Amino acid sequence: MSQILKKAAKYRTVSTILQHGEAHLRDPYTLPPEIITPPQPRKERKPDDITDFPEQKFVLLPESIPYPEGKYRPASVPYVAGFYPYNCYLQKGKIYQWCSCGISQSNPWCDGMCNASVTRNRPIKFNVDTSGYYKLCNCKQSANAPFCNGTHRQVIRQYHDGFRGFYELWGWAAFMGTTGFMIWNFHN
Repeated sequence: MSQILKKAAKYRTVSTILQHGEAHLRDPYTLPPEIITPPQPRKERKPDDITDFPEQKFVLLPESIPYPEGKYRPASVPYVAGFYPYNCYLQKGKIYQWCSCGISQSNPWCDGMCNASVTRNRPIKFNVDTSGYYKLCNCKQSANAPFCNGTHRQVIRQYHDGFRGFYELWGWAAFMGTTGFMIWNFHN
């Protein structure tokens, strides 16, 4: 028992929060904290006044979960969540997380399913500089991710030209035709 107490005396408590250091000192993508001071109070208040505090800044955002330095492996092939892009209204300055793995149940947004499955794809954080409707990639193959660049057209063609897609589509058509023929015979 005394040996255990001697060992325990040398133990030190390690914090699980930020591993005993600020995030911006360990992570090159995290910016150092900035102290924001509010503007001088207005002398005259009007009902249609709009505050400009804090002033909005647009920062280029990296991947949501960057790979550790020197341990990069190429991302795995994502699941095709759909063959047509989402047409979404995006607000200026709001940070969105786009799912790049295709497993998410709330496509095109990430719901963290990539952490529970075997994939190396991670969500991509992004924002837009003007509010409006944008087409977000749903086939997860776009070179302009998270925005659609028309790659889904090639994905549909490749799927049908492939061995699995050809037999799956024609097998489905044969099944539906046979089922329709059986129902038609049953009623006649």
